[in-house]
Amino acid sequence: MRKGLPILLALMMASTAVGARAESIGHADLARLNETVGAIGRRLADPDARKSDASSLLNGRLAGIGAKRQWQAPTFDTLAGKPTLHTIPVDFMLAQLRLQTGGKFAPNAHKAIANGAAPALFIRGGAMSLDELAKLAAEQHPGAIERRGDAFIAHWPIVIWSDAGLVLSEGQQLELSTGEGAFVLNSGLFTIDRASLSSTPEKNTILPEFRPFLATAMTGAVQAREARFSNLGYGETGVTSGLSIIGAALYPAKMRSSFSDSSFVGLNSMSLENARDIAIVGNRFQDMLGPAIAMSGVTNSQILGNVMMGTKMAQAIDVQNRTSDVEIIGNVVLNNRGSGIFVANETSDVTIESNLLSGNGRGGVSVVRSACIDISHNVIVSNAQVGIKIRASDALSLSGNDLIANAGAGISVIDQQKDSLISVADNAFSANKSGLYGGSASEVALNANDFAGQSPILLDGEFASYVPELLRMSSSPEGAPQAFTIHPNATSTTGRASRPDCKTGS
Repeated sequence: MRKGLPILLALMMASTAVGARAESIGHADLARLNETVGAIGRRLADPDARKSDASSLLNGRLAGIGAKRQWQAPTFDTLAGKPTLHTIPVDFMLAQLRLQTGGKFAPNAHKAIANGAAPALFIRGGAMSLDELAKLAAEQHPGAIERRGDAFIAHWPIVIWSDAGLVLSEGQQLELSTGEGAFVLNSGLFTIDRASLSSTPEKNTILPEFRPFLATAMTGAVQAREARFSNLGYGETGVTSGLSIIGAALYPAKMRSSFSDSSFVGLNSMSLENARDIAIVGNRFQDMLGPAIAMSGVTNSQILGNVMMGTKMAQAIDVQNRTSDVEIIGNVVLNNRGSGIFVANETSDVTIESNLLSGNGRGGVSVVRSACIDISHNVIVSNAQVGIKIRASDALSLSGNDLIANAGAGISVIDQQKDSLISVADNAFSANKSGLYGGSASEVALNANDFAGQSPILLDGEFASYVPELLRMSSSPEGAPQAFTIHPNATSTTGRASRPDCKTGS
């Protein structure tokens, strides 16, 4: 028989805190919330929609997600110098980038080039506009770039060197030829301002899975504003994923990469590796193969106020492999194939705050083998598995979250190492399969959580035996929040305000 709290006790359960930010939800309110989330999804269905288009629906319980924050809009950098156009063998360029990024830059894209003898266009010495590139290419290398109405078709790959830039301006469209194996390699500055980058629709007969991509490496940066990226990338995450930034320790980026108020439709992924100082603010990601954003070894970066809908094979946001100092705030993450947000593999110092996560094919947020993650004030509703899943992780704070109608537990804590600590405070559990589930857990410090709307099961798994203690704490005559510890460590930290400092190790 499954362990848990009988429904009668669940109905008797009062809030464990007076005035907690997150509040439990009744059946009528749950129906209205699901209706509102559905309306948000419909309002944001247009590929050009942004989160602000649903602002009138982001109120009440969702007000924190819609709150306007003082996010500084990224600015564009400019390059001095007089640019020149040359050609360079594609194999040579790929070999150089592979060498200088420690083997991480190793695409097989050269196999897709229809004319093996054709070189790549090579920009050096300054920033060049798309008009200038097309004009010089027509004069020096006829057939490399073709103009069709408002669009420029690149038949050859384009390489931007570390001292150079390429600028796409308002209304311009650059299409990379799929059939001829075109792509962009950037180690300088690629600027796309109210313009678009996409692929042509035909198949590549040599490498059928090939789709063009924009790959940035070494000192390079991408700066995009009100841009549109569509139908780019092949393979999974990495260089050819559609839009990638691959850093190198010996060649740090000279400028900050930023993406604001732009749309990404039908890419495999935005893949960021060993990079830093990347701002992704106010964008829309739709119908990505997934993940929509994949971070590996990234530091000091922000994912703020974006809309992410409908990844086909993976989570919406994937943060792994010693990524640190990342903010994920104010995003709307709906109906993706995997988890809404997945954090794993020695990632640390990540803030996940005020996001709406609903309808995702796995859980809302998953954290695996990571530390010092703050998950606060999120609305996590009607996901196909657990609301927040914690596995083999330490020094996590889960506070002020609304965990509503998830098909699994509201929060699950499993496979913890000895002496690890999870703090769970001021959260509201309503209509999940169970409230808080534990399996092979270490210390979980509870304080001022609201289980009033959670039935039939409050605590589940190996936590079920703590139900009497939870009920006793909830019925305190003073009505004041009390710390309550499950599986206390030998030296318990329950009730302490501080947690281990990931930066100093203390």
